[in-house]
Amino acid sequence: PHEIVRQIHSRRISVLVCVPKILDVLREYVLRAVPEAAEVPPPGTHWLKRWWMYRRVHKLLGWKFWAFIVGAAPLPPELEEFWGRLGFVVIQGYGLTETAPIVTLNHPFHTRKGSVGKPIAGVEVKISDDGEILVRGDNVTSGYLNPDSESAKAFEGGWFHTGDVGSIDEGGRLSIRGRKKEMIITADGLNIFPEDVEAVLNKVPGVRDSAVVGVTDDGRERVHAVLALTEGTEAADVIRRANPQLEDHQKVRGFSVWTEGELPRTEGTRKLKRRELRAWVTGNHVPQKAASSDDIEGVISQYAPGRQVRSATTLEELGLSSLERVELLMALERRFGVTIDEGAYAECRTVEDLKRLVSEPTKLGIAAAPLPVDVVDFPAWNRSRWAYAIRRINLPLWILPLARIFTWVRTEGLENLRGLDPPVIFAPNHQSHLDIPALMQALPRKWRYRLAPAMSKEFFEAHFHPERHTLGERFTNNLNYYLSTLVFNAFPFPQREAGARQTLRYSGELVSEGWCIVIFPEGRITDDGSIQRFMPGVGMMASRLNVPVVPVRLVGLDKILHRTERMARPGRVEVKFGPPLRLEGDDYAALAKQVEEAVKRL
Repeated sequence: PHEIVRQIHSRRISVLVCVPKILDVLREYVLRAVPEAAEVPPPGTHWLKRWWMYRRVHKLLGWKFWAFIVGAAPLPPELEEFWGRLGFVVIQGYGLTETAPIVTLNHPFHTRKGSVGKPIAGVEVKISDDGEILVRGDNVTSGYLNPDSESAKAFEGGWFHTGDVGSIDEGGRLSIRGRKKEMIITADGLNIFPEDVEAVLNKVPGVRDSAVVGVTDDGRERVHAVLALTEGTEAADVIRRANPQLEDHQKVRGFSVWTEGELPRTEGTRKLKRRELRAWVTGNHVPQKAASSDDIEGVISQYAPGRQVRSATTLEELGLSSLERVELLMALERRFGVTIDEGAYAECRTVEDLKRLVSEPTKLGIAAAPLPVDVVDFPAWNRSRWAYAIRRINLPLWILPLARIFTWVRTEGLENLRGLDPPVIFAPNHQSHLDIPALMQALPRKWRYRLAPAMSKEFFEAHFHPERHTLGERFTNNLNYYLSTLVFNAFPFPQREAGARQTLRYSGELVSEGWCIVIFPEGRITDDGSIQRFMPGVGMMASRLNVPVVPVRLVGLDKILHRTERMARPGRVEVKFGPPLRLEGDDYAALAKQVEEAVKRL
């Protein structure tokens, strides 16, 4: 919350687009910093008087800031009421990926609490007989690629079936009740929305969080609550307090106590993982296959081809890159139906540690005492206008001319970039610390200033972990880090530590802004000029970001500045660009092999 507030204030942001979780985090921060924000003025108090009453809050967030635009998840009414009371406008919207992405949006000055607004121009919305929201318009995709029979039903009758249940009021405003698949249907045919029950449970003192799922008992679906409680709170007492506030068909019939920290939620949107919670409640959270160590070692061996994987084998010994580690994490989750805490995963040192994490999870594979994830401080300032201006002046003025003294570059294959527009992923072999300056020299201006090279986070150990180093080491390493990010628009790329998921999200942010990522798939600088095996990470990144990969062959740089040498010597360099590749699928090792072969052919 401190960083969010700092960004809002320092950048003089007027409107923040966010998910409801951000509003919840900011509310707690504001209440700590400005206690009088909890005071409720008399009904009918004019907004100007309220604005003056809460002026310290407006000063905290910056006088220019005035509105939140909220989407991606339901907004709790109390959050909307809190920020509206302080004098901020809360604008709700609704949309899906299939609708590119907006369907409805509230008018900033005609909002209605609980509503996500009216359809935007060119979009039609109606409610089906069973309450499902249907959407039609030019912004709606024509369908899914290679859909199964269930997915194809989403586009029946010329309407897109959103899977959400809602209603439309007399003014044409849409309200969302919940997900159709998550809706609990009683034996009497009555519909129960988990969010309605959770809203009551979460107001009971002692309840940190709750999740409601439908559990089948004797052929009937009943309401079951999973409760995360503060110490000393009795679950039975919570249910006794909540049930009188619920309709008869909504009453909680069973409950379970969650003792492993936060309830499992999706990253970013923070939606509850109800399917996994339901599996845990019904006793299916540890599949039988998870007990087989051979299966676990089989999954791990896919990321260490040709290696003997035993219980005592260390992950460091396997030499997994950062992207390989996160790919292995997701493969284990898919294979064994568990959700693994990234902090606990980062602490695993051997294959035996992974076995314990997967085969003997407490709840959904989450460690009993989740360990903090090493959060990577990804730079955003180096993409600002002033940083870009500094780069545009200094690169052609002295940095690249200085590099040309040592690297006499000859370029081939620029015709392969014709007709191609940013963003792309450049995938060169790794020869030297001069690889990026040589690549910049070879590229035309259209590409040269749109690069975002990935640099090893571990190389800047003293910057990210100053407590482990002397003052002199910190100064030198910090200077190198900030110069690299400013001059070359580089960003940290963890090779061994936790934070790979953050890296993928940051890479998606770069691509969405039109930057071209430069990644060295070998993961390390060559010793003898030969090309090493390309790690699957480049395949995963290209497939998931859906951008073309341009193979690049670098020749001669290892002789100009070998990784063991400190001073460069002048010499000839070849930079060859190959035809762009479109990588699709989830066999990332095979996709990386395609890129490797393309580079070797150049």
